[in-house]
Amino acid sequence: MKLLSFLPFLGKTQKPVVRKQQFLAQKISRRYCFTAVALFALQSIVAVTGAIDLVIPDLPSPIPFEFGRAIHLGMADLWPLIGTMGMVYYFITAELDREIYSPPLARWQYWIVILFSLAIFTSLSFKIGNGREFLEGLPVLYMGICISLALASYNLLRTLFMVKNNITPAAAVMTVGIIFLLLLLLPNTIFYSNPITDEATKFWVVHLWEEMAFELTSAGFIATFYVISGLADRAKIEKWLYLEASLAVVGGLYGTGHHYYWIGFPAVWLAIGFLVSIVEVIPVGLLAHMTYTGLKSKKIRSRREKLTLWLVLSSLFYHITGASLLGLLMSIPWINLYMHGTYVTSGHAHLALFGSLGFVVLAGCYYILSRGSEPTLKGYKSGILAVILLNVGLLSMASALLTAGLKETYLWRYLGMDFEQVRLQLNLYLFIRAFGGTIFALGDLFLFWLIYKTWKQTSH
Repeated sequence: MKLLSFLPFLGKTQKPVVRKQQFLAQKISRRYCFTAVALFALQSIVAVTGAIDLVIPDLPSPIPFEFGRAIHLGMADLWPLIGTMGMVYYFITAELDREIYSPPLARWQYWIVILFSLAIFTSLSFKIGNGREFLEGLPVLYMGICISLALASYNLLRTLFMVKNNITPAAAVMTVGIIFLLLLLLPNTIFYSNPITDEATKFWVVHLWEEMAFELTSAGFIATFYVISGLADRAKIEKWLYLEASLAVVGGLYGTGHHYYWIGFPAVWLAIGFLVSIVEVIPVGLLAHMTYTGLKSKKIRSRREKLTLWLVLSSLFYHITGASLLGLLMSIPWINLYMHGTYVTSGHAHLALFGSLGFVVLAGCYYILSRGSEPTLKGYKSGILAVILLNVGLLSMASALLTAGLKETYLWRYLGMDFEQVRLQLNLYLFIRAFGGTIFALGDLFLFWLIYKTWKQTSH
């Protein structure tokens, strides 16, 4: 009964506090963040139904598995994108202490990205797609996403030009991240007859969005949050930010090489991809050390900041383990030879895409949507419960997928067993994955309800 007493749907979870003056761009950012959190909640439900459909294919389903999976992967790309747009607008105005160049442009951009994102999900629901993994929507619809990113890039650049000598590193890095999101997606709005070109441009979104563009926007948010919360002084965090930005660009661009060999590039890209991937571990290790040092010297008293920090720390854990170390292990050519394209890749993708990126976007969105309020003790405990469930669910899913992938690698790639026979032996692990996904979805819904109540209380 004690557990039930602090679930987010029981009692008040927030108590109002005195608000500071808010820029219009920060108010607009709230709609981005709330939409992103809502899409994330929907994605977890879609993912669980897909995981169950994979192990029990005879269940009735209005959407075939392949299109349901396409919707899941599409949401996995687009909800962090929408949340990141809101985070960048909010924290750039906080960094520069001034309004963005054009708030109306930010509003138009919101409606454009929502319209075309919904068009992608709707068209896939009606079995209309192009078969490109992660980018199964029609290319013309991704052009709409590019238009939204182009408006954001223009708006942010004009904002930076207005402040000139007062540009902060965090504001500059977040702006560059948004520009890279545009530049990396734009080639995917074109049809290529050459399959190597088609696959290469696809990996600019599948890999480079997360390893470079989102890395920059997330780093800018973390730097700003650490300064606000007192976990690090500005001079120290900005030194880390310069290193992180440099290695994210270099490591992202060349680290993608471990994908290139398998789509027709020269074998040297396997070595380049592995060697450059090593440097990507350095900045996240430094951030972990800085966080540890900051927590030893600073006690955070605000429950709002503490809950945000728990989400950031979750992201940091998966960034080190799932994205950096596991990604580095998988990029070793002799390991990559056997594991590439197995369930090991899927386990890595869950840890890297949601683990490192998803948690940090949720942290930023919660911090923005809870502005002007402070969680009560019950509300804070319910948020911690949600974070625990998300972590337990994600670790269960990833562990099951990695175990299935190792068995799949040994039986199929090493012993040469028939793929269908191997697939039948993986059902147990896929059931565990579905169970872990259910726990994850439960934590997701708890967190969404907490954020929804916070948003309602702070939206006036």
